[in-house]
Amino acid sequence: MIDWARQIGKKHQRRDWAASLEAQATVDGEHERRTACRLRWPMILTAIRALSDEYNTGFGLEAVVVVEGSDLEHPSVTLESAVSGHSTLGIALDGSELFVRTKGAVDSSESTRWVALDRTDENIAAYLVQDWMERL
Repeated sequence: MIDWARQIGKKHQRRDWAASLEAQATVDGEHERRTACRLRWPMILTAIRALSDEYNTGFGLEAVVVVEGSDLEHPSVTLESAVSGHSTLGIALDGSELFVRTKGAVDSSESTRWVALDRTDENIAAYLVQDWMERL
């Protein structure tokens, strides 16, 4: 007669267990994405440096200076234009994405955006710096 109560209890236990597994899978997935991004950061940084070197070679002097952040917990890099006043491009690894902040020299405009790491390292670097370099 009271068997239904036990059955409801079991049903709710299975439901809660499934929700717990799903939540843990979400946490594990985010941890894996963060770890993968952290492992990719040095190669992305190398690609950004290579593009900056090529820009400088084309310009004929060190027009773009690359300054790597010193915080190992939150890797970042800033590209500064030595010829366009205070134009900067800041890129920081934040979780499983890149946080990008651009500051223009002419009108002191500032923009921010998030970039997913869903391209190759070289393509990410090109995507991050090309528009900024074209505006110098």
